[in-house]
Amino acid sequence: IYAYDADETSLYGSLSLYPAADHAPGTMRQTWDWDTSLYLGEIPEANHTYNVVGNANEYGLIIGETTFGGLPQLDGNGHGHLIDYGSLIWITLQRAKTAREAITLIDSLCAQYGYGSNGESFAIADTKEIWLMEIMSKGAAKGIVWVASRVPDGFVTATANQARTRTFTQNDPDNVLFASDVVTFAQDQGLYPKDAPAADFSFSDVYDPVTFGGARFGEARVWSLLNPISNGALNQYLSYAQGYNLTHRIPLMEKASKQLSVRDVMQLMRTHNEGTWFDNTGLLRPDVGAESGYSPYRTRPLTWSYQGKTYLNERTVGTQQTGWNFVAHSRSWVPAPIAALMYWSPDDSSTSPRTPVYGCATRIPAAFGDVNGQLPGAGVSYGSTADAYTMTMDSAFWVWNLVGNYFQGHHNLELKALLLSALNQHQTDFFNKTAEVDKQFAALYATDPTEAVEYATTFVVEEGQKLFQSWLQFFFSLFSRVRDGGIITTPALPQCAPGATQGCTARPLPTLTAAGYDQAWYGRVVAENGPHYAVHSGAMDSEHGLLKMRVVQGKQTKPRPMYSALI
Repeated sequence: IYAYDADETSLYGSLSLYPAADHAPGTMRQTWDWDTSLYLGEIPEANHTYNVVGNANEYGLIIGETTFGGLPQLDGNGHGHLIDYGSLIWITLQRAKTAREAITLIDSLCAQYGYGSNGESFAIADTKEIWLMEIMSKGAAKGIVWVASRVPDGFVTATANQARTRTFTQNDPDNVLFASDVVTFAQDQGLYPKDAPAADFSFSDVYDPVTFGGARFGEARVWSLLNPISNGALNQYLSYAQGYNLTHRIPLMEKASKQLSVRDVMQLMRTHNEGTWFDNTGLLRPDVGAESGYSPYRTRPLTWSYQGKTYLNERTVGTQQTGWNFVAHSRSWVPAPIAALMYWSPDDSSTSPRTPVYGCATRIPAAFGDVNGQLPGAGVSYGSTADAYTMTMDSAFWVWNLVGNYFQGHHNLELKALLLSALNQHQTDFFNKTAEVDKQFAALYATDPTEAVEYATTFVVEEGQKLFQSWLQFFFSLFSRVRDGGIITTPALPQCAPGATQGCTARPLPTLTAAGYDQAWYGRVVAENGPHYAVHSGAMDSEHGLLKMRVVQGKQTKPRPMYSALI
C-alpha cells in the first residue's frame, strides 16, 4: 500500500492517461519539465509503451515522489538535461513492469539523457515489493547518485521533503541497491573524505543534510504518520521532529504494530497532528490562528516575521494546497491488469473522497481528466477545459476545492462530523464495489482479456462520474446548511399541499440558528475589545429594548423579513 499527496498550489489535480501503444523505429518523444511546464527536448521513444493512468500502469507498478532538494551546487536544473523528475515517473511507468526494473531504468535514463531536477525520493511499488529510491542530481554532469531500499514485510516508511537514507548495507542486493559511484562521486566533489570508510557514508547527511526546516516541516510529518502506526515507538524522536535535536534522527523504517488496511492509510492521510505536540487546532492550547472553528489550516507562507523575529506555521499531512492525492494498492492475487488499484482524488487528502481507478483503464472519468494533462500527451479530449487558474463546474478539481475550502476556518469543527460521515460512506461503497469488480474481472479475463479490461474501464468511468455528481450535491448541501452566519436546518413545518392551510407553511421555511462562537472565543473578543462591544447597563431592561434587539437580528415574535433601506 502506498499513499501520495502532490502538494503545490499551482498544480491542477487531474488524472493523466497514456494509452498503451506501439511506436515505429525512430519515433521521438518530447520531454517537458513538470514543475515549470517548459520544454526540455526529445528522446527516442520505446518500441512499445504500457498503459498508464495516474501513477500506475497495467502491470501493477506504482510510482510517486517527494522532493527533498539537496545541495544547491548539485541541482540539475538549467544544464540542458532532457529528463526531469516528473517525466521520469511517467516514462518509467510506460516502460517498466516491476519495481526493480523501474530502479534500473531510472538510473539508465538519467545517465543517458541527463537529470534536470534536484533531489527526489521515489516510492516504487509492484505486486511483490515496495522500494524507497532516493536520488541526487550531479549538477552539470549527466546521471544521478542514488540508494534504493526495500521495505521489509511488516514495516512502514514515509518521506516528506527530506532525504531519509543514511548509512546503508552495501552487500545485500536483495534489499539494498545503489549507484556504483554514490560514495566516490561525493568524494570527488569534496563532500566526503577520500580516506573515510565507504561503510560509514550517509546519503542524507552528505547530499541533503538535515536542517531545522527539514525536520520541522518534513520529518515532523513522518513522525506524525509513523508514531501511531508503531504504537508510540517514535515518541523518543519528538525533539528531532520539533527541529531541536537534529542528531537523534528517526529510523528509515519502523515496524507496524498491526497490519494496515487501505482504509487505515486513508485515515492517516487525513490527519493534521491532532492530539500531538504539533496540534495547532487550538483545542489543546489557545491558538488564534485556528480561528473560531478550531481549524488546523493556515495561510501560507510557512514562516513569517513579527518585530524582527521569525515564526512558523506547522506543516501538516493533510493540507489545502494539494493538487491531487491517492492511496494505491498493488495486489498479487488478482490478474495483472487490475493489480494496481488507486483510490484517487484531487485536492486535500483530508477532505476528499477518492474514486477507484484500475491501472488498466483505457478511459477516465471526464470530470477527473483535462485536455492538457499533467504533461503533453497525458490529456484527454473529453476532459474538462479547466486549469489551475480557470474554474469550471465540470471539473472535479474545482468541485473538490469548493468543499475543501469550506473547512478552512470558522466552519471546520461544526461540519467535520458531516464530512467524515460522507467520506466513510463513499469509501465503504467503493471497497464493496471493487471487491465485486475484482471477482467479475477475473472470470472475464480467463476467457476474454479485452472484454475484461473494457469492463474495468467502464466501472472506473461510471463510478468516477457518479462520485463527481454526488460531491457537487454535497457542496450544495454544505453551502445551504451553513451560510450568512447561521446554521440552516430542515423546516419545522412541511410545505402546504394544494388546499391545505393548517400545520404547514406556504413556502419552505427552514429553521435558522445563529452560529455564534464558543465562550473561549467570546472571551478573546472581550479581552481585546471588551469596552467597545459592551452593551451598557440597562439597555435591555425594558420589554421594548428586548424586542428591538430581537428585531434587528431577525428574531421577532412573528417571523417576517427585515429590510434595511438607504435613503
